[in-house]
Amino acid sequence: MTTSTQGNPAGSLPAEEERLLAADRVRQQQKARQRTIDRIVVTASLIGIWEFVVWIGWVHPFFVSRPSLIAIDLWKMFSTGFIFKHLAITMWEAIAGLFIGAALGIATGFIAALSQRVADALIPLIVAFNSMPRVAIAPLFVIWLGFGPSSKIGLVALVVYFAVFFNTFSGMRSVDPVLTNSIRVMGANRIQALWMVSLPHTMAWVFAAMNTSISLALIGAVVGEFIGSTAGIGWIMVQATGTLETTRLFSTMIVLAFVGAGLFAIVNWTEQYVLRWRPRTAN
Repeated sequence: MTTSTQGNPAGSLPAEEERLLAADRVRQQQKARQRTIDRIVVTASLIGIWEFVVWIGWVHPFFVSRPSLIAIDLWKMFSTGFIFKHLAITMWEAIAGLFIGAALGIATGFIAALSQRVADALIPLIVAFNSMPRVAIAPLFVIWLGFGPSSKIGLVALVVYFAVFFNTFSGMRSVDPVLTNSIRVMGANRIQALWMVSLPHTMAWVFAAMNTSISLALIGAVVGEFIGSTAGIGWIMVQATGTLETTRLFSTMIVLAFVGAGLFAIVNWTEQYVLRWRPRTAN
């Protein structure tokens, strides 16, 4: 009897842990549903207020349009296929520039972090170039690379490069030396220490920069199209500005917002997959 009583708690531990995990999953699902509901309610409320304020005449639709007019304009652009060519060009410019700028930023960030001499020579120049306004640099890319996508890809790559470089450099420099020394004591060489400790630690910093760089990439592509282009979302916005089409401007901004959200979701999923070794947070 005594043996059986003493054995029950130990035997019931797995079942108790499973029950707690199941309860935690239910709570997380409830929180996720509540967040979704809250977002829908807030968005719908803002759209309703916007439509109502314009409908009763407090604000003229010439200045802020109306959600109903914007929805009709979006339907026209997508149903006729007008938007697809321009959207594909802008997305290509943003994504290509994002990858090029990120690759260069990661490479130079690693090199500068590993060599103090390189860092001392490189960082002052990068800081100086980073202080230059991107709008002032955009016309140079148009002069150098023409009105096609190449000039926008170059501008996007430049914009993304600085954010990724600084995060990569900071991530490498923030690696705990105790971890590096510990793995070296275990017999790992420098390359193995970089691969097992420094690289996983720095990737979290790199993905943080990538999440920020998505919006920068879209902004760079559109700004480049503002300066000089023959197609793209920025080109549509320039044409709409010239004809004072407020509705078309809002429509293109909404398209860009959804594109940015989609790219952010892709990068976020990639981060979760690559860094799946990290403990999950409550969020």
